[in-house]
Amino acid sequence: MSAAALAARLFLALSGPFVGDYVATLAAAWPRAPRPILGRSACARCGAPIAPARAIPLMSFALQRGRRSCCGGRIPVVYPIGEAAGLVAGLAAAILAPSPAAAAWGYAVGMALIFVALVDLRRYRIPTGGLVALGLVAAAAVAASPEERLARLATGAVLALVFELLRRLVRRGGRAGLGEGDVMLAGILGVLVNWRLAAPMVFIAAAAPLLLQLARRKYGPTPLGFWLCVSSGGCLLMTATIAILQ
Repeated sequence: MSAAALAARLFLALSGPFVGDYVATLAAAWPRAPRPILGRSACARCGAPIAPARAIPLMSFALQRGRRSCCGGRIPVVYPIGEAAGLVAGLAAAILAPSPAAAAWGYAVGMALIFVALVDLRRYRIPTGGLVALGLVAAAAVAASPEERLARLATGAVLALVFELLRRLVRRGGRAGLGEGDVMLAGILGVLVNWRLAAPMVFIAAAAPLLLQLARRKYGPTPLGFWLCVSSGGCLLMTATIAILQ
């Protein structure tokens, strides 16, 4: 491995938590743009500047016990989730990717999944911009063969159809049901993941929130897009790990 390739992978690994934090900032402010987009960070609640020493991903949240140092308000949970997920995405891209191009692709996939997941977790809506980003990444994905590319496209179409039928069935019962964003997200993720893992991806996304609600004995709306992103991210990590071990 050349020095440039090593430096690029090291950059991806180290930048993951910081980019994840910014993605969380975008998700927390969605659908508005965060202010300021560039420049020194400021508290979203009181507007006070955040010192660099208090903006260290994960560590600052733990040391401040989830509270803002300036006004004492709670730090939204999307921030530590985004930072931890960004760390995983950066490390996975740096360690598991077979080439610099694959590392960049995996990094972009991870950050787009984090954004979509956090917006849905916070707002119960799938952001159109996140879907567009994921769609572009999916279109740029390089399959092993034309047959596999066709299989992934077919899987995405079938998943979208299944989720659309479920959405119509649930809405007919008078409940909120699935949104159109969930349907489109399912189709895009079906293209991204290996078609053999599409069924486990959907099963995990459907079963995880149900089991969580049963354990907590607390029932309410489920951010299905969040769980779809989590399960598809796990499937992508599994596929990359298996490929590097073979």
